[in-house]
Amino acid sequence: MYPLRLFTYLLVVAFTSLAGSFLLRAANSENNFPVKVQEFKFSQVPAPSVTFPEKIFPEVEFPEIACPQIRVQKNKYLTIFTLPADFLFDSGKDTIRPQAEKALHQVSQAITHRYPDTWLQILGHTDSAGDEIDNLQLSERRVTAVRKWLSEKGGIKISLMTKQGYGETQPVAPNTNSDGSDNPLGRKKNRRIEIIVQKSVGG
Repeated sequence: MYPLRLFTYLLVVAFTSLAGSFLLRAANSENNFPVKVQEFKFSQVPAPSVTFPEKIFPEVEFPEIACPQIRVQKNKYLTIFTLPADFLFDSGKDTIRPQAEKALHQVSQAITHRYPDTWLQILGHTDSAGDEIDNLQLSERRVTAVRKWLSEKGGIKISLMTKQGYGETQPVAPNTNSDGSDNPLGRKKNRRIEIIVQKSVGG
């Protein structure tokens, strides 16, 4: 039921974004990934894009979020907390780094204070370096670790949290440059964890 509700909300956003797609195409090439329905590499089931352009999801500040690594975006449907995977995990690992726990505390406090007993989904992404199946499995292990932390240390009911690893299928920046060379900054942006809160409309 819960994944279906998120899919419905993202479809609403997708149709909204299509109406203004010409604006999104004019955006910087690193952010030119409009919200739309597309297909997984790993299945034939259509899946919503889970990139969140700032034109549709403006960046906001929450006083309780002091960690500069945390990005917060919101509109009337969703609030998205984005954390760099490089900040949460060592390279290729799925164990949360002790230094990252303060940031997760801030996120969990914001969620429990602003959105008590509200459903959320944790999404994991990697860059395209390495094997795509390995990347998918790494993203799945990482979202499992974040959900466990939020449940055991963040005070969020595990029954309210779903998770999904996307591997390298949902980039927010190019992994390579136009000449085919490596783009370290783009790959770094793609390695991320998103915690998405489904809000009541107007919340």
